Amino acid sequence: MLTKVKVYKNLTRNTWSIQDYKTRKVIGYSDNIKLRDARFVVSEAGRQRVLNEKKKYVHAFVVGTLVDNLGVIANFEQVRYNPYVSGSFYNDASNPVSEDWRGAVHLFRDQETQRLTVEKEIA
Repeated sequence: MLTKVKVYKNLTRNTWSIQDYKTRKVIGYSDNIKLRDARFVVSEAGRQRVLNEKKKYVHAFVVGTLVDNLGVIANFEQVRYNPYVSGSFYNDASNPVSEDWRGAVHLFRDQETQRLTVEKEIA
C-alpha cells in the first residue's frame, strides 16, 4: 500500500520526520526518504509566526507518496528552504520552486558533509 506522507526536518533529532498525511501522527524518522508525486508546501501563517517571533516552528513540508525506490532518474537539483530568504523552497540559484511543481524528491543525509539534503527531479 502506498502511504501519503508529510516530511519535515526535525531539528531536535537532526533527521527527517515522517508524518502520516491524514492523521498527522509521526510514523517514523529516517536519513533516507524517497517520495513520488511530491510537492513542496510552506504555511505562510507559520512562516510569519517564525519571522515575528524569531523562533523555529514546523511550517514547511514535502508532501508525497512514500516509495522504496525512485527508479532511474538522471537529473536532480538540490533545493533549500529558509523562511528568512523566501516564502518557498528554492534551488541553488535562488529560483523558487513553483507551487504547481510535482515530481520525485529524495531527502537524505549527505555522506560527505553529513547535512540533511533535499533533491528534486528536474523535468
